[in-house]
Amino acid sequence: MTLINDAKWLSQFADELNGDADWTAAARYFDGRIQFKHSTGFSTLAVLAGKVVAVYPEGSPLGADIIVSGADDEWQRVLDGKIDWFEALSPGLGKLELEGNVVAAWQYVDVMARAFDAMKRVGKANNNPPVSYSPGPKPSGKETVGRYITVDGVRVYYEESGEGRPLVCFHAASQDSLMYRHVLDGLSDEFRVIAIDAPGHSKSELPESGPFHSLTRHAEFNEHLMEALGLEKPAIMGCSMGGNLVLELGARRPDAYSAIISAEGADFTPTVSEFFLDMLLMNGPEIIGAWSRSMTGNRTPPDRAREVVWQISRTTPQVMKGDLTGYANFDQRQQVGKIKAPVLLLRGDADWLVYQEKVEETASRIPGSKIAVLAGTGHYPMTENPLEFCDTVRAFLREAGHSHVG
Repeated sequence: MTLINDAKWLSQFADELNGDADWTAAARYFDGRIQFKHSTGFSTLAVLAGKVVAVYPEGSPLGADIIVSGADDEWQRVLDGKIDWFEALSPGLGKLELEGNVVAAWQYVDVMARAFDAMKRVGKANNNPPVSYSPGPKPSGKETVGRYITVDGVRVYYEESGEGRPLVCFHAASQDSLMYRHVLDGLSDEFRVIAIDAPGHSKSELPESGPFHSLTRHAEFNEHLMEALGLEKPAIMGCSMGGNLVLELGARRPDAYSAIISAEGADFTPTVSEFFLDMLLMNGPEIIGAWSRSMTGNRTPPDRAREVVWQISRTTPQVMKGDLTGYANFDQRQQVGKIKAPVLLLRGDADWLVYQEKVEETASRIPGSKIAVLAGTGHYPMTENPLEFCDTVRAFLREAGHSHVG
């Protein structure tokens, strides 16, 4: 039997939530009952205006608005801190399910996600040793310049820094070139680093037809962009959606690139439900912000963790939906074997979304590809752990012959 129906534990859980300033702020306008359903019963929290006002170990006589259900062993994984809200509800990764007013659960996603975070703290002393955070960035001192170029009738913004052979950077879903600011600053002593805002992101114009909804459309556009910039055999790098994108680019034009770095990328991403994509239109910034927070590593210092959430939350909900539609319907398993350029698959070991087995399966289909793993780092390694990320990329590009340095 799980602890979540124990009256003492529930009372401590309520105290933990009521003492959490972030949770009470998120729940300020929430008025309802949240039920946790397990193998042998259920328990309920009544929440009003940012406070837990009652707990019901055997369930509320008034029922519940939001219900999270699952087996005892899955709830134990939550209590042990092995899985959080997003991973627990991700098909194929977690085994919890939402019932009741599911729309309200996503409308108040920060309430739910932070409640799950609080569960693992209940009744436990904070005796963990201090975390050794990842080192800060090492600036090259080179100036970063922003420019515009028109491609296929769309005015696109990009930033570049440094000289030497080009390294073109493609950002993650709901992100923009800002996520590469430490790369622009950290690798421009050796490379001409170019970071692009995809159409509809940050300073780039939204196409008349609306956001792109497939990575193939992104690939076609970026081939034209690199041609317009006059780049010959650049190295290409992407993260998450961008990490998938560079694999498709390499398969489409096997002789066009001197090296490929796919950070938090893979050759296949399972689809997500249309319901979840629609929830992005309702509450995209909060959903995507909480999602990114859940994928941040324990070596990421608080300022960089906040930067990840801030960066990813700035995109419009329509563009978020387009990005995740393309990301979640990506399958290049039959094509990546065509890639000829040296490939580095780089991931943080705290990223539960792009897990090691998925990366190893991708590597098995790309002859000669290599894998690098950054400890204590999550889904956004160039922001979370910029120095080790840049050092790893630099070493790979030198080995691939994409550098004037030996």
